[in-house]
Amino acid sequence: MKHVSRRRSNDDQHRPPPTSGRAQGGAPAPAMRLAYATDITSLVESFGHEAGKLGFPHYMISRVTRSRSTSTRRTALEMIGARYPQDWVRYYQRRDYASTDPVHRAAFLQSAPFRWHDIIGLSKAERRLLDEAGEAGLRAGLSIPVHQSDGSILLFNLSGPLRSVNDTINSRLAYLISVQFHYELHRLALIPSRRMAHLLTARQLECLTWVARGKTSAEIGEILGRSRYTVEFHIKEAMDALNIRSRTAAAVHATVQGIIKP
Repeated sequence: MKHVSRRRSNDDQHRPPPTSGRAQGGAPAPAMRLAYATDITSLVESFGHEAGKLGFPHYMISRVTRSRSTSTRRTALEMIGARYPQDWVRYYQRRDYASTDPVHRAAFLQSAPFRWHDIIGLSKAERRLLDEAGEAGLRAGLSIPVHQSDGSILLFNLSGPLRSVNDTINSRLAYLISVQFHYELHRLALIPSRRMAHLLTARQLECLTWVARGKTSAEIGEILGRSRYTVEFHIKEAMDALNIRSRTAAAVHATVQGIIKP
């Protein structure tokens, strides 16, 4: 009997630790879905699908950069993909909240996922921004910052019920799909452009460049001396040529492929 007990004990030492069915059965699937993405649009859609399965109906993927000037520190936000309330997105952009957003401040200080309600040292402006986001339907959130070599951050913001935000397994899986997204984004950048630049006219490339710099159609029209409708026509033609349904995704894709240089 002692011999049998000893064998069982040794077997237990070499047996892998038990994992929950959720982690064991669900972890490989997100990686495979993102790995099959053929462009930025499908990559964003795959990420959104997996985020939804984790209980996050809202998400935003953006590239966040800070100006190097210490006198007037500003934060620039380049949106890659999002499923946020449109009214909030327009309001956020109109108020130029990127430099006020406490999530951005925390992202430059954190390397691990963090919850919005854990951010400390909120100013009145930062607290007001979070309150307004909550009123818009973004009451709780989890952020995953992926720091880049150029000092920018690839930031993944996930918003949903408090139970989803507080779930520790969710935090781990959200981190995994965010890192996977980052990897696949680099993979797509290595795909040959296949003469994509030749598919676009000089005016389309110019309009996409200004889109990548965060300008609206009206602002681009003023810069180029064209009407807003003409600008939107060129952007739409560029989207069709690249087979991408979002103007922002088209600008990001053109940047990644080296077609434009914002």
